[in-house]
Formats: sequence, structure tokens, C-alpha cells
Amino acid sequence: MTGKTPVNQFIADYADRIGLRTPLEPTLDCLRQLHEAHLYNVPFENFSMHRNAERGLTREALHETIVDRRRGGICFETGRMMQWLFDECGFDYELRLGAAVSPKGPATHQIFVVTLDGERWLFDIGYGARGPRGPVRLTDGERLTHPALSTRISLDRGAGAPVWTVSIHEHAVNAADWQDIYRFVDSPVEEADLGMAHFYTTASPDSLLNRHKVASIPTPDGRVSVRDGNLIVVADGTSTTTPVDDDARLQELLGLHFGLSVPLQDLRLER
Repeated sequence: MTGKTPVNQFIADYADRIGLRTPLEPTLDCLRQLHEAHLYNVPFENFSMHRNAERGLTREALHETIVDRRRGGICFETGRMMQWLFDECGFDYELRLGAAVSPKGPATHQIFVVTLDGERWLFDIGYGARGPRGPVRLTDGERLTHPALSTRISLDRGAGAPVWTVSIHEHAVNAADWQDIYRFVDSPVEEADLGMAHFYTTASPDSLLNRHKVASIPTPDGRVSVRDGNLIVVADGTSTTTPVDDDARLQELLGLHFGLSVPLQDLRLER
């Protein structure tokens, strides 16, 4: 792709990429459909993360990667795409950075807080298949119930700004307990904060995404994931892990389960 894609064309192309058919307007129905359309059509994946980081988070680079080549991305890439859609819809939103609970890490997960009719909603399409299955009202104890994976939000009003904990209950694997996945301070973040978090994620040797090659996408009754050459399929209360030692076979499975065309040189960890 050469030259710049006009904003209106970019929005139309992205909406077509995720199969979005609802009017672009600042309503709860639109918010829910945006979440579902993106989550089930654009995988979380980091197989070409370093190449993408070199090109930056520009509209042209992300259009080529996620729309033209139908790749997935990490939260900063998919989050930037969603920001442009939010702006087109006229949503009132702010950005937050979440920190993983286990293993504990820095605040490097981009999420949104959207305000509609005086109510605030957590909107997270960048965590992957174990993230929320829809927008969640930002209220202490609120739960979003889903047959495969439910989400709960808890509030800590200790010293400083309020802190929210996001937890999941993965029914699809018959999990007995809730699991905390990340926490975030309820305070707006600036572009510089996002830039630093993105840089850490793509450049630091301590970043989990520099230590693991992953892809994940939800299904109505579970999820499909790849992690360091293992294919994990969760469905109907069972989880099946299949080691994949052959690069050509892994490349084939990424196409079959995620619709991804990943170059062979991007399949393995960079040493």
C-alpha cells in the first residue's frame, strides 16, 4: 500500500475487516457490537511484533498489517485502531494502562474507559481470548456472564487513585475459582505513557511478549491459542494441548485457526 489512506476509507475498510454492520454512533449497542466484531475476527498475536514496532502505530502501517494482510496484533496496535473507530462514532473515552497480576508486571496493557449516559464501561479488546467477552460496567462487583468466560470487576479505594481488579472465570475449562488477570489505576494516561509502555513491551528482554510467541482468539464455547509452538484448543469443558515441532505445520495451523499468514522467519523466538 502506498500513500495515505483517507480517514473515511480507513474506517470503512476496518469495519469491513471485522464484519461490523451496525451504525457508527455513540450507543451501548454499538459499543457491544464493536467489541464482539473485533474480538472474534482479529486475533491477539505477536509473531511480527518487532517488524511492526519499527514501522510504528501509524494509520498507514496498521491498515497494511491488520486490514490488508489480515494479521492480528498486540493491545497497542488493536487499541490504536479502535481509537480511530471510537472517534468516528463520537464515543467519550479515556485510556488506561493495566498491569498483569500473575506473573506480576509493569502497567503495559492498554484498555479503555468509555462513558455513556453517565455510566462508565471497561472496554478491552486487546487482552486476547482470556479477556472480557464484552464491555463491562465499571461498578464494584459487576459481572459480565458468558458461557465460555465470565468477567468480574472489583474496586480498591485505598490510598491514591482508585484501583480496579479484573478477574475471569473460565467455564470452558471447568475452572473452580476466579482468577485475577490485571489491575489498573483509574487515572487517565497520556500518549507519552502509551509510548513508553509500547516501547517496553517490544524492546525489553523482560517483556513477556519478547519471551513468548503467542496467538489467541475466542470461540463461542472456548478459545484457540498458540504459545511457543503448542496449540491449545479449549471447548466444551476440555482443554487439549498439541505440541507442534515443525515450522511448516505451525504456519499451516496459524492459517487454519486464526486466518494468519505468518512468514517462517517470524515463527520462532528471536535470540
